[in-house]
Amino acid sequence: MRIKYILSLLFIFTSISYSDSTGVVKGKIIDIDNQLPLMGANIVIKSTSMGGISDDKGYFSIEKIPAGNYTINFSYIGYKTEYLIDVWVRPHAYDFLNVELERSVIKIDDVTVEENLFKKSMVNEFQSVSFNRDDMRRSPGSGQEITRIINTLPSVASVGENRQDIMVRGGGPTENGFIIDNIYIPSISHFQQADGRSNGPIGIINTDMVENLDFYSNGFSSKYGNKLSSFGDITYRSGNREMVEGNGLLGMGGLGFLVEGPLGKRSSYITSFRMSYLDIIADAINASGGMPSFDDFQAKLDFSPDIYNTISILAITGGSLYDRDKTGALDVGENEYGKLENDQRTIGINYKRIWNEKAYSNSSISLSNKNSLAEFFNINTDSSNFKNIEKTHVFNFRQINHLKLNSKSNFEFGLDAQLTDHHYDYLRQLSNPFLDEIKFDQTVSIANYSAFFTIKQNIRNNIISSIGFRFDRNDYERRNLLSPRVNVDYELIEGRTNIIFNFGEYYQNPPGIYIANDTSEKLKSVKGKQYSLSLEYMITPSTKASLSAYKKDYSDSPMLPNSDIHNDPTFLFDELRMYNGIISNGKASSEGLEFLIQKKRVENFYGLIGASLFNSLFIDYEGIERNRNHNYKYIFNIVGGYRPKSDWEISIRWSYFGGKPYTPINLESSIIYNEQILYINDFNEQKTPDYHSLFIRYEKRYSLKKSNLILFFEIWNAYNRENIETFFYSRGRRPSIEKRVYFSTIPVGGFGIEF
Repeated sequence: MRIKYILSLLFIFTSISYSDSTGVVKGKIIDIDNQLPLMGANIVIKSTSMGGISDDKGYFSIEKIPAGNYTINFSYIGYKTEYLIDVWVRPHAYDFLNVELERSVIKIDDVTVEENLFKKSMVNEFQSVSFNRDDMRRSPGSGQEITRIINTLPSVASVGENRQDIMVRGGGPTENGFIIDNIYIPSISHFQQADGRSNGPIGIINTDMVENLDFYSNGFSSKYGNKLSSFGDITYRSGNREMVEGNGLLGMGGLGFLVEGPLGKRSSYITSFRMSYLDIIADAINASGGMPSFDDFQAKLDFSPDIYNTISILAITGGSLYDRDKTGALDVGENEYGKLENDQRTIGINYKRIWNEKAYSNSSISLSNKNSLAEFFNINTDSSNFKNIEKTHVFNFRQINHLKLNSKSNFEFGLDAQLTDHHYDYLRQLSNPFLDEIKFDQTVSIANYSAFFTIKQNIRNNIISSIGFRFDRNDYERRNLLSPRVNVDYELIEGRTNIIFNFGEYYQNPPGIYIANDTSEKLKSVKGKQYSLSLEYMITPSTKASLSAYKKDYSDSPMLPNSDIHNDPTFLFDELRMYNGIISNGKASSEGLEFLIQKKRVENFYGLIGASLFNSLFIDYEGIERNRNHNYKYIFNIVGGYRPKSDWEISIRWSYFGGKPYTPINLESSIIYNEQILYINDFNEQKTPDYHSLFIRYEKRYSLKKSNLILFFEIWNAYNRENIETFFYSRGRRPSIEKRVYFSTIPVGGFGIEF
C-alpha cells in the first residue's frame, strides 16, 4: 500500500506542466530604533540589474522579476546594509518584506565592512536563532511544526516525533515560554497533559501565519519572564493590503486554508483554519493505542490610521482530543484507557505607538482560557484511575518602551501583570494500598507583577553590553524577586570573531495544580541561574560557526520531602506528577558544550550541523545525585538542502541522541501486585537504546495560470529504525515488560496551493 502511495505521488510530481513567469517584490523599510519609515532607501536584487527606492512611507515595489530565489540588499546613507537571502519570487503571490535598518556608528578611519548575512544589532543583542516562514515550510521532518524545527538546534532535546515537547539545555518541557506580537500565549501545544507534557505531534501555531521566530536559549532579556530555560518571540505577518489572496494545504498535520486581504485603505486581515485527519491514519503510524484529532482557528487584524499608530488584534483558538478506547489500549498492551480533551483560546490586542524619532512603545492586553478534561480507567476493573477537570483563565497586560538615548546607547523598560485563576477537580488513585487517594476540588488565584529595564551600550565600537534587571512579585509568596541579566558581546576580530559572555537569573512560578493541593507546603518560585561563554567565528559571509559552554543551577524546585510519603524520587519539573506533601527544596544542575555551524542559502545549498555534550542531574530526597528524565548526554543533528533550480529542492535531516534514562521494572513484583513496580534504588540509571532517524523531503513548485502549486513528499524515519521511547509493565494475558516506540517509517505527501 505504501509503495503504491509513493509511486502515485512521484507520478504527480513529474507529470504536471508549468510555465515560467515573473513576480514582484514588495515591502517596507523602517528605522529599527524608532520604527519610522525611511524614504529613499536603496533596494538591489543581487545577480540582476534590478532595484528600486523606497517612497515617503518606506514602501517599495519592484515588478517583472523572473521567478526564482534571490538575495536582496537594502542600504541607506548612515545605516548598516541589510541582506535578505533566499527571497522567493513567484507569480500570483508574494511575501511582503518588513526590513529594519540600524544606524551605523561613524568611524574616523575608512574601513570597508564585509558582507555578513547573520544579523546582529543593539535592539536584539542576545544570541538567538531566527527562522522565517520559508525556513519552517521546507524543514525536513518537521511537518511545519515550530517545536520540531527548533529541536534541530544543539541546545534543544526532543522526545521524538510523537510529542511536541522541547527540553532546552537539560531543562524540562514546562520551562519554555512564547509570545506572539507582544501577546502572551500560555501554550503552543494541542495535546497538553495534566503533567505539563504534550501527548501529540501537532502544535497550535500555523507556521504559514508566521513571519519570523527568534528563539533564545543562551539566556534572554529582562523583558521575558516566568520561564527558566528559553523564550520564543514570534511575529505573525500582516495580511495583504492590496488584494485578496490565500492558500490551501494538505499534509501530515492535516488540511487547512489561509485567506488574507485588505479591510479598507488602512487595515488588513489574515486568517486560517486547520483540522486533522490523524485519527484516520493512526494505525499506519504506530498510534493505534490512541486516536488524536484537532482543529484550530487563527486570525490577525491590523489597523494603521497613520505611521505613528498601529493596532493589532490577535485571536487563536484550538481544540484537541486524544481518545484511547479499551480495545485500542488492549491492542498495544496498555493498562489504562480513556481520553484527553483540550479547548484553549487567546484573544489579545496590541497598540504600537511611535512617540518621536527616539522612542516607541508596545502595549498589549490579552485573555486566555483553557478547558481540559483528562480521565483514564483501569483496563481490568473499569474503575477511574485518574481524573482532572481543569479550567484556567489568564489576564495579561504587557507594556514595553524603547528609547534611543544617543548613537551608542539604548534603554528598554516596561511592565508585566498577569492574573490567573485555576480550578482543578482532581482525582488520582494510588497503587500503594497503604496510601490514600489524592483528591481535591480547588480554585486558586495567582497574581504576578513585574517591572524590568535593560541598558544597552556600544563601547569603543567593538563591545555591545546589555545590563538589565527584572523585578517580580506574586501574591502567594509575597516576596520580591530580583533577576539580573548580563550579556557582553566583544568583537575580537572585526567582522570575523566574537566572544560572548552571558549571565542571568530567572524565576518561574510553581505549577498552579501544586498550589491548589492543600497538602503542599508553602511553595516558592523555582530559581534558575545560568552562565555561558560563547565563541562565534564567521567562516564566510554566509557561514558561521559557534562554540558555547554553559552551566545552569536550579533551586527551590518542587520535590517530595522523603520516601515515607511516596516512593518516587522524580524531579517534578520534568514531569508534573501529583503527590501530597510537595515542598520547595529541589536542586538540580546542568552543564554542557554546544557546537553549531550554520550555512545560509546564497548558492545552491544550505545547511546546519549541531552537536552538544551535556549532563543534567538533580538531588533526590535522600541526597543522591540522579539523572533528570531527559539527560540524553549527547545530541547531534545535520540538516541540509540542495536547490539546483528555483522550482525544486531536496533536503535531509539526520538526528542522533543518546538513550533516555528510565527506571528498570521489577517484573516479579509487578505480577504479584498487578501494578508496575520499579527498582527505585536504580531510578533513571538505565537508558533506552540510542535514537537515530533520517528524514528526507522533496519539493516541486509549479506556476499555473492563476495559482502556484507546491507539491512535497517526505519520508520520516527513512530506514525504519525502531526507536524506543520507554518500557512499561503490561498486564495482558501474559504479563510482561513491553516497549513503547516512536513512529515507524512514514511516507508523508501533500500539496499547497497559492491563489
